[in-house]
Amino acid sequence: MGEGWDGGEISLTVACSSRPAGFMGCRRWFTKGPAPVPSTIARLNNFAEPEEDNMTTPSAGFDLLLKGGTLLDPAQGIHDRRDIAFQGGKVAAVAENIPPDQALNVVDAAGKLVTPGLIDLHGHFYHGGTGSAVHADQNCLSAGVTTGVDAGSAGCMNFGAMRDYVFPAHRTRLLAFIHIGSVGLAANRVLGGGLQDLRIIDVDQTADAVKKNPGFFFGVKVRMELNAVAHWDAPEAMRLARAAADQCGGRLMVHVSGTPIPLPQILDFMGPGDIATHAFNGNHEGILDRQDRIRPEVRAASERGVIMDLGHAGVHCDVEVARSALQQGLPPDTISTDIHIPPPGRRVYLMNDLVSKFHALGMSLEDAVAAGTSRPAQVLGLEGELGSLAPGMSGDAAVYDLREGRFVWHDMARNKVEGKVRLDTFLTVRNGAVAWREGKLTEMGPC
Repeated sequence: MGEGWDGGEISLTVACSSRPAGFMGCRRWFTKGPAPVPSTIARLNNFAEPEEDNMTTPSAGFDLLLKGGTLLDPAQGIHDRRDIAFQGGKVAAVAENIPPDQALNVVDAAGKLVTPGLIDLHGHFYHGGTGSAVHADQNCLSAGVTTGVDAGSAGCMNFGAMRDYVFPAHRTRLLAFIHIGSVGLAANRVLGGGLQDLRIIDVDQTADAVKKNPGFFFGVKVRMELNAVAHWDAPEAMRLARAAADQCGGRLMVHVSGTPIPLPQILDFMGPGDIATHAFNGNHEGILDRQDRIRPEVRAASERGVIMDLGHAGVHCDVEVARSALQQGLPPDTISTDIHIPPPGRRVYLMNDLVSKFHALGMSLEDAVAAGTSRPAQVLGLEGELGSLAPGMSGDAAVYDLREGRFVWHDMARNKVEGKVRLDTFLTVRNGAVAWREGKLTEMGPC
């Protein structure tokens, strides 16, 4: 994340899963005020005290004040200079001028872009539970992401450790979709997507897991991919996943890249609020026809409320497909990473790069930020809590430097996108306290 631009091409952001060589550990930036992490987060000791050149800590009422930044909050229709104050883990005030002596900790955000904390609707965060899941605090907070949604890493037989041990040990807010396969992606790198034998599916137990864990599970994930399910089993797998989602009252998230059956057949199972992830892939059975026009079944699905999610990953977004879709009025409803540990030769971009990339492709900055904030909050039904910095909302924010230069983002088809602006994460606020600042985590769970 910290590569400098030297005038040439820059290609950035690769997922990591554990503490890299030279990792600076967890640091406490504040010396006054309340503890910056919830009690459920494990603490590490012996924090260093780095230089605090643009943060002050006067004695006053608000816990934290971001002062002088440009707030871009699509949910409120704000793109203007604002001060944002946090108290008790919530947004307490937003105004053109909040005196700094009213806050215990003040961050000088002048010249920087402030957004609500990003929401990554598709990632893999069951760190230690699958061979490809990443550590969320390193790969979310570093990009301004304060909420990550795990897309089916666990199933009804192995989600307990994810819920009880792995997710609570992170500072990032972590939510999930449950995999229709009972063991999720535990054997993904060995057996593909795990639906080669449909006896692995238990509709009742899957639905019960979602119903018994409200606020943690938001629906059911199924992978419609050639290496995950045979074409003769794919319709039945879709039927079972649909049944589980209906039974629990959740959303259905469907992997639609490299599908074993025609895409229109898959979309027939999907309704308002369901999520077609990897929608902008360049594989067969994509959203475009042979004349590069949006397929009528895809347009109809979008119009009835099916969410077209990016789910970028390393191979699931084709630049030319995305460019054509944008030109035809079908942008991604939500921008997400599908963050995971990639195989050799692949790169997986983090959320700040994907917002930057799609801004370079032609989305307005407001629309690109909305696709990573207010829109995924609406998809999850959490728009009253997340995706905005209105007073009373969760105290999650991202502060970016808008770097100017020549930036290049690639896909696996060797297409590239060139842009002149990139969002570089300066600081991430989670639960009303600084969680990431200039390349360093302030505190992180031990998992």
